Amino acid sequence: MKMRMMKILVAVVLLATLSGVLAWCEFYRVVDQPASITSNQRDNYFYGSVSSSRASGLPYWIWLAMPRLFPEYMPGPGGYAALGMSWEEGKEMPAGFAKQRIGYVRVTGNCALCHAISRSSGQDRAPTILTASKGHTTDIRPLLAFYTNCAKDPRFNADELFSEINTDTNLSLLDSLVYRYVLIPRIRKELIDDPASVLFDPALRDHARDPRADAPLSDPQATALKAWMQEQMKSTTQ
Repeated sequence: MKMRMMKILVAVVLLATLSGVLAWCEFYRVVDQPASITSNQRDNYFYGSVSSSRASGLPYWIWLAMPRLFPEYMPGPGGYAALGMSWEEGKEMPAGFAKQRIGYVRVTGNCALCHAISRSSGQDRAPTILTASKGHTTDIRPLLAFYTNCAKDPRFNADELFSEINTDTNLSLLDSLVYRYVLIPRIRKELIDDPASVLFDPALRDHARDPRADAPLSDPQATALKAWMQEQMKSTTQ
């Protein structure tokens, strides 16, 4: 009997350890963004995951599928670009969105989502993306409304989302279970309640709600990027 209890105890400990490792891999494992983004201030400003540790973030494959699954909530064709987002030619996503693995691959917003602007480079030429312009911010309310409208739609469920996600990738069995039973229900609720909290750290969220507010940034990287952005704005006005 004693030996049997010992085996059961060992099995329970092993199962708990395995469950903990799987949970860490799926929800907490932080992988640094590529050096191609973080090694220079410009790309880090446009695509860096800065001041995002307290933002829940949108699972990347859901972020990618939503414009295709819910085009009726867009003001026109063109995906995220139709919502006024600045999109550099050849880039995976618009300026202001940051992609990073923190357990699952997620998308958060940064300063450039509001402050980066597009400027026409001439007919039949790709627009130039500027860091910022004094007195100009992009209105992200249409983006947030898009997310809320999608989440309220009955089609925001695992079966419908997987029909789109599967055209881009084949999720592993574990990832499929996590998406179906954890991420999709959680993100749906959060997008209905407060879509800004999904994209932004609280300080950036408050600033996005009121661009005139100069919310303090606790992240040294964010503070450095803010100073860099202000210098870029000075150079564009000289």
